[in-house]
Amino acid sequence: MRHCCQFAPDDVYYLRDNDLFSFRKLSVGFCPVCLKPVAELIEWRFDGALNRVSVNGIEANDLVLKCKDEIVYSFRECNYSKFKSKPFGWVYGINKSVKSGKRRVTKQYACDFYGNKQLVKSF
Repeated sequence: MRHCCQFAPDDVYYLRDNDLFSFRKLSVGFCPVCLKPVAELIEWRFDGALNRVSVNGIEANDLVLKCKDEIVYSFRECNYSKFKSKPFGWVYGINKSVKSGKRRVTKQYACDFYGNKQLVKSF
């Protein structure tokens, strides 16, 4: 994205195709120099022409609100969804000993560095 300088967007939203355009993408971010919101809508027409709309300030907020109902998924949501369910990436083990009545039960967990934990076995 470009406003006062070239910078990476904070989030990228992929939009639903409509009657005129396909492969629609809305990039949203804040300019690091002037701290204004910047939005850029990139979409391909069915005849092969590229349409690029880049706005900042209040117009950027209006563009995001206009396209809010057409969002299919976001780049950030797609990246962070894989970290929420099971241990991902580097995994380490934790052994917990729990007293159950008169006997002790040991539980082994597989944990990752994102806070996810999964029970491997219990004995």
